[in-house]
Amino acid sequence: MRRNLTIKAIEALKPAPSGGRYDIADAIVPGFGVRVTDKGKKSYILTARFPGSSNPTRRTIADVGAMELTKAREVARVWLSQIAAGLDPQAERERARLEAAHRLATFGEVVQQFMTQHVRRNALRSGDEIDRLLKKDVLPVWRDREFVSIRRGDVARLLDEIEARAPVHADHVLAILSKLFNWYMAREENYQSPVVRGMRRTAPKDHARSRVLADDEIRLFWAASADAGTYGAFLRVALLTAQRRSKVVAMRWSDIDSEGVWTIPAEPREKTNAGSLKLSKLALSIIEPLPRWEDCDFVFAGRGKAPINGLSKAKTALDEAMAEEAGAPVANWTVHDLRRTARSLMSRAGVRPDVSERVLGHAIPGVEGVYDRYSYDREKGEALAELAGLVTSIIEGKSPAAEVIRLPRAESANRPGSRPSAPPRPRSIQRHAR
Repeated sequence: MRRNLTIKAIEALKPAPSGGRYDIADAIVPGFGVRVTDKGKKSYILTARFPGSSNPTRRTIADVGAMELTKAREVARVWLSQIAAGLDPQAERERARLEAAHRLATFGEVVQQFMTQHVRRNALRSGDEIDRLLKKDVLPVWRDREFVSIRRGDVARLLDEIEARAPVHADHVLAILSKLFNWYMAREENYQSPVVRGMRRTAPKDHARSRVLADDEIRLFWAASADAGTYGAFLRVALLTAQRRSKVVAMRWSDIDSEGVWTIPAEPREKTNAGSLKLSKLALSIIEPLPRWEDCDFVFAGRGKAPINGLSKAKTALDEAMAEEAGAPVANWTVHDLRRTARSLMSRAGVRPDVSERVLGHAIPGVEGVYDRYSYDREKGEALAELAGLVTSIIEGKSPAAEVIRLPRAESANRPGSRPSAPPRPRSIQRHAR
């Protein structure tokens, strides 16, 4: 009896009696069906009179689960057409396999294998960025090239083109290509990677950032962020916790307990993070008034169930507000510079360096990092309290004069050391961060 096989119908098939097996024929494709064993194993089969045989025989197409039902039917139809032409499907499949083995793989095919077998299988945290850069900068150029035909000169010319618009970006692409070529080289004994030393376009020290916000810049930042809504609150908390932007953006109400302790979830393959931090009273005073949405657990909520986005546009609007208050453009700074600023302020406040490093979530090197398993929760909480106290002194203009670091600013609207007046509400900084 034939049945119109469906996925649900196949899943419902019971194991055969002990020592037996049975077949269920498909009503759509002649000879196609499913075989079920006493162990419950299910396989797609085709029953036909194959070339060289006078009687109908069964051949397995694939195990159920290893191939979709629609694909199995398609294979069965191909086999039937090959049989009608006097060809043996098994011999044809082997011939196609040998042809594919001898054909040189394209760059695009190797990239697909690399992403599946290395990047995704190992759940690399940089997986999305690797995929994005390969699709944006490399695949449009080399997708159909034979992989082994790509030489050192090809890599150099590609990097030259990228360097012309973004030197540091060229080095990022080079690092990904190096991983890809080395991964392939580990699988092919006769292959040599075209990437060699000396192909970098910049030296790390050339783009290592050392920017920290000076006291007068912190006052400008604090005043401007007051009118930036959720985005301004996010930036203030980033400064007061010294955490990476991604960690602060992902802060959830459920991660903060009734004592104000924020537990930072660890991501897959993450080496270390700050763990649990007792938030300062100043940080909590910024977080607590933020709106809470029933269907969104993020502290810095955006639209829908996601955290705020559009951070670049909101940052630009904040920079404009700071420049308007200062009477001149403020030197470029990034959100990550707040983390460096916080670390420097903790040192200025007398926090022990090893405690500051634990607040930042840095791995502690050497024997101390291996054997000292103390949580330092109390010390980290005290460090954030000291940081908040110093920030408060700075924004109130009460920090010790000897400690104040000011950057010269042409035509500043404020005298050195004076507290800047409250800025006018900037043009909708908040609307960019949603």
